[in-house]
Amino acid sequence: MKTIKPTIVLVRPQLPENIGLTLRAMHNCGLDDLILVSPKKKWPNPKAINAATNAKFIIRKVKVFDSINEAVSNYNFVVATSARKRYLSKPHTKDFLNLFEKLPNYKKIAILFGPEQSGLSNNDLMLCDCVFTIPTFSNNHSLNLAHSVLIMSYKWQEYFMQFTFKSSKKNDVSDKKSFEVFMEYLKNELNNSGFLYPKEKSNSMFNNIQSMFLRANLSRKEIQTLWGMIKTIQNPKKR
Repeated sequence: MKTIKPTIVLVRPQLPENIGLTLRAMHNCGLDDLILVSPKKKWPNPKAINAATNAKFIIRKVKVFDSINEAVSNYNFVVATSARKRYLSKPHTKDFLNLFEKLPNYKKIAILFGPEQSGLSNNDLMLCDCVFTIPTFSNNHSLNLAHSVLIMSYKWQEYFMQFTFKSSKKNDVSDKKSFEVFMEYLKNELNNSGFLYPKEKSNSMFNNIQSMFLRANLSRKEIQTLWGMIKTIQNPKKR
């Protein structure tokens, strides 16, 4: 039996104070795993430490990465938070229950929050499994970064902290590093074969292909099978 806790990932956070307030919000809701991706100010930062108050002990656990790909490489399921409408072929929901019901199937879960001024870009979402919009009751969907983390953390606590879950048969879902390596290989092969044509549409074509594979929640064994299939097609064996 286990209690499920996500990792909070702040992508290119601009204000150290918001990082400290994020730590406070996480601590209030029983979460203690934070990753920073390319923070604007040097880390650790005294302004963040001051804003963290009673959550200062989490600061020594904070990890810093240069890219989202590095940050989520060991995770099986990645949620992107965004208030903006996206024209991407990714599952999108505003329903906490709809999101949370599927998550016990995964070993390691990350929730991404974008920079204060602009939010996550479309490129930031490429390795994400779904997009979540925090529902609001007005046309102004923009929320302060720490407020967004607090809402997600509180709803997480409300749903998950009252339960423990048995390990699922689905928890062998591949981590993002294995998935990314396979996708790079597949992209090269599709480029070499001329499938991704015309060139100006190749990126959007491949993004749709990658989203299709993401929705399949491939296990490590299934990715190995795909590797074997492609290599056999390239070099057919005589029987």
